Amino acid sequence: MLKFNRLKMAGAIALTIALGGTMVACGGNGGSANGGISDTSQGVAATVKVKDKDDKELTLEIGEKIVTEYVQDFRERNELTDDEAWAKWMADNALTPADVRTQVINYYEQDLLLEEAAKMYDVKVDDSEVQAALDEIKGQFESDEAYQEALSATGMTEEEYIEKVLEPNTLQTKLAEAVEADQGTSVDVDAQVLSTAQAMESVLDGSRRSSHILFGADDQATADEVVAQLRDGSLTWEDAVKQYSVDEYTKETGGDNGWNSVNTFVEAYDNALVQLNEGDISDPVASDYGIHIIKCTAVYTVPEGGIASLSDLPTEIVDAMRLQVENTSSDTFTTWFSEFVNSAEVTINEMPSGLPYDVDMSAYTAATDEGTAATEGTEGTEGGVEAPVEGADQPQTTDQPAEGAEGGEQPVEGGDAAAQPTGENAEGGEGQQPAGENAEGGEATPAQ
Repeated sequence: MLKFNRLKMAGAIALTIALGGTMVACGGNGGSANGGISDTSQGVAATVKVKDKDDKELTLEIGEKIVTEYVQDFRERNELTDDEAWAKWMADNALTPADVRTQVINYYEQDLLLEEAAKMYDVKVDDSEVQAALDEIKGQFESDEAYQEALSATGMTEEEYIEKVLEPNTLQTKLAEAVEADQGTSVDVDAQVLSTAQAMESVLDGSRRSSHILFGADDQATADEVVAQLRDGSLTWEDAVKQYSVDEYTKETGGDNGWNSVNTFVEAYDNALVQLNEGDISDPVASDYGIHIIKCTAVYTVPEGGIASLSDLPTEIVDAMRLQVENTSSDTFTTWFSEFVNSAEVTINEMPSGLPYDVDMSAYTAATDEGTAATEGTEGTEGGVEAPVEGADQPQTTDQPAEGAEGGEQPVEGGDAAAQPTGENAEGGEGQQPAGENAEGGEATPAQ
């Protein structure tokens, strides 16, 4: 329950943000059963021309169907299915149906180019890789309950989260590796891990691995009784964990919380742990999580002469450090994909008539124009309309959409897809940008 890997901090933040976001639940997915982005059964919304790595020109298409489905899904999720409410919402955000369509097309352009880049490098993702990514995400949460709460907040089921977030993110991670290898900039991960470990010898020396049994904060008497039974041998550690621990996340692994050199624990837990030798069991320790009985299961000592190879380190420490190195490797992919996207020529076709979200906005447009005209020339004059306060509601362009809305969602992740790789390289790192806690008073936009 305490587990939060220090070396995985950036990745944990990015992945938690991904779970916190709701925008991906609003749109379709390129690999969906309905044919995805390139389904042109209802017409072609846009064509994208780009050159592959062999300088061969490719012509890709974005179907009208997925754009319409996206917008209609956005309307439904934000309770804008009524045409009057939809028209008012667009007017309030200085948008027209054509603007909305263009924004969604621009979003799918990024998605389409990512898919095409993966094909160029023959990159595919199998189920086992996606499952491994899911397990990694779950490991960043204090418990399965905390994970389920975060998942619930997205408005997605786990299946939807896998399809709309994990699969494309895993694909992008593999693509980044392929591009970096092709560009001759692949990282010798193990060499960097060894170098890092050697520089951290003083930190790693004396590392302690621990397990715990967690009780509720009001269960001191039970914790005292269990400690006594553990020490007199009438109760085994494994049985005690299964019978008493309320930490569902660590319960299946005997209460294992890993090594304190690569995990961060609350102060009370950490202070108690460093006093234990291998095999020792602590007295009950109170923290914000409840009451812990801690067992030190291993103590690591740097070999005489220093760390000469990765085999001199516990496997779990090596794995944690390897993940950090992988997540902070070169930005070759970011640069390459940005250039790939910028080189694309996009032609948006004329908006066809009869689209379900193409509603009459004349009354609302007139009202907006009238309000705008009333403010012209009055700024700073007595009795006139004051200039808007910085940060207040203001019309948003398609390049600078509002950050979020109370009661609404921001359904499309903004910006260049290359600027938001799956690789986590900074605290608060990159990844899916959350719609999450929307700014009060802001307005939602259907795409960035």
